[in-house]
Amino acid sequence: MSNKILVPIDFSDNASTAIQFAIDLAKKRGFEIHLYHNYTVSSSSFDDENKDNADENFKADVLMSDLIDKLKAENPTVPFTSKCERGIITESLLKETKNAGYLAIIMGTKGKTDDTSVIVGSTTYAVSQKSNIPVIAIPVHYQTKDIDKIGLLSNFKYAELDTLNEFIKIFGSNVKVQIIHVHYHPDSEADIEDKLEIWKYQIKKHTEITDVDIEVDSIQTDVEELDTIPEVINEIIKDEQIDVVLITKTRKSFFERLFKKSVAKQIIHHPIIPTFFSKA
Repeated sequence: MSNKILVPIDFSDNASTAIQFAIDLAKKRGFEIHLYHNYTVSSSSFDDENKDNADENFKADVLMSDLIDKLKAENPTVPFTSKCERGIITESLLKETKNAGYLAIIMGTKGKTDDTSVIVGSTTYAVSQKSNIPVIAIPVHYQTKDIDKIGLLSNFKYAELDTLNEFIKIFGSNVKVQIIHVHYHPDSEADIEDKLEIWKYQIKKHTEITDVDIEVDSIQTDVEELDTIPEVINEIIKDEQIDVVLITKTRKSFFERLFKKSVAKQIIHHPIIPTFFSKA
């Protein structure tokens, strides 16, 4: 099994946050970290756009070399490698994951040029939707902490068990799972809780996680007011003190609506905790 984590960077502050998250994970789990940078006109943290591409590429190479030296000095037990190449990040990054074995991609939700992005940072969202390995999106200015409790957004799909096992492969099974289900019909809450109890059993049976609880809530407004879905989920995340939220990408599911611009602005555009996207 691969033990490498891929961290795309643009030398922004949020890239540094993603790197620190990856370092803390690598120290706990014995992983290697591979830093990956794509050359673009503005990707090298230099503001003079009149410089030719060769000069920009050279500066990015120097920045990467200096960063690797610094990280190795500060974290001598973590193996680091790096790569800089020209290309479109959403294409070349996915190509990189197919050419080498990685466990996951860890990336920031906003980069140097992503300040007006609509969903997770447009780049992070695009990668998460096509990646053949899990993508972990790290919020701006996130402070790394122990991961003790995870929230699994659930619509009773068996693919959610695969998502949990993907998480376990990277983070381990010593966590508590909070199954989160948000629905529109308060009258059916008892039936849904019965389903969630069955789903608790399925999780314990098909994963290594034994500590499982449920959290169910309903939307109290008109069915068309979809923006209340992420608001409710974020309130659950805060109230239950969840450390990472897991999202399963399944076709024609409830969670397709989470990825639409109007609904995702709470969870995706402004994530409050790391978000774990299952592989495509």
